[in-house]
Amino acid sequence: MNRFARSACVFAVGVAILFSGAALAYGYDESTSTIPASTEENCGRCHNPFGYAIFHGPTAIGVHGGYTTTTYKCKGCHTVHRAPAGGQLLLQGATIQASCESCHDGTGGRGVYGTIVARGLQVAGDHSVEATTVVPGGDAESGGSATMSFAGTGGTLTCTDCHSPHGSTVVAAFQGDRYRIANSTTRLPLVKNRLLKQRPGNTATATAEYGSDWCLACHQGRSSALSTVHNHPADSKATTATPFVYNRVARLDVSGAWTGTTVANQTLGFSNQGYLMPYPRTPQQAGHAPICQQCHEDARSVGSLSTIGNTALVTPFLVTMPDGVETSSNPRFQNFPHETSNYRMLVEATVSSFNDDLCLNCHPTSQLP
Repeated sequence: MNRFARSACVFAVGVAILFSGAALAYGYDESTSTIPASTEENCGRCHNPFGYAIFHGPTAIGVHGGYTTTTYKCKGCHTVHRAPAGGQLLLQGATIQASCESCHDGTGGRGVYGTIVARGLQVAGDHSVEATTVVPGGDAESGGSATMSFAGTGGTLTCTDCHSPHGSTVVAAFQGDRYRIANSTTRLPLVKNRLLKQRPGNTATATAEYGSDWCLACHQGRSSALSTVHNHPADSKATTATPFVYNRVARLDVSGAWTGTTVANQTLGFSNQGYLMPYPRTPQQAGHAPICQQCHEDARSVGSLSTIGNTALVTPFLVTMPDGVETSSNPRFQNFPHETSNYRMLVEATVSSFNDDLCLNCHPTSQLP
């Protein structure tokens, strides 16, 4: 490692310690406040997922995997003898959420929770971590809420109900919106599995790809096929053998003025072109309903169909700065499904309600009976 890279790493560790308030999260002995000699190992444990291949090579994956006899990633999260009283799984935080947020907090406006509030705006919808056991739309029979037992304190929902911290049995990698690299100059999208478990909430059926079926593992009452009540159709394995998923939808081929071409097998992420479904439906869309994430994702302007529905104006996807820094970003925040500035985590809505604009993305007025 050259002198500049080593100095930058030491600085990064110091800044992380200063602002995290949880020095143990970085895997050194807090009683001595001594940074280990191998600071590059310490930095690389967390930062390698974002391209710092100088530490462990291009295949390094950070603290959430890649455990070998020569690494010491375990102690980044676990402590054998000094876990807090009442803590779980020998984690260094008092709860699972506290342990995760020793790194993934929102105090600087760049964590998975707290980003929106840190920018002075109101959170309109979120997954209530370690605060609830109730799942909206969790009851397939009534379509109403259901109570589930999760891994958090008192059986509440927590981070590990959706994420696998060790990177085991996760969904296939997909290209999303999120940059998550605070100072990146390339602005490339990340193709990752987000550590999403194949069995969210420890449900019985595994889901290999992120899409409607992943959401419906808990929200069964929101499925037009799984529930006895009437819901908006959503593409899932209950409706078709080859459903669309987040990384495979039919997407308009251009941003801006669109006049006719839709491309199959495109990712919904890193674009706003997958949120509009022209009418009549294109051949690539035939036999498919929208997936959950075409209505529920980070708040944004996706554009609009013409009143006829066979032309469209797509609002360009534009993110040039980290989450929330630039007000012109579209979407401004990339925190779904953790929290959003829109009502019920809808792509287009206000803080307290949604209007016809959302419905008209797929149902032009000329199509209405």
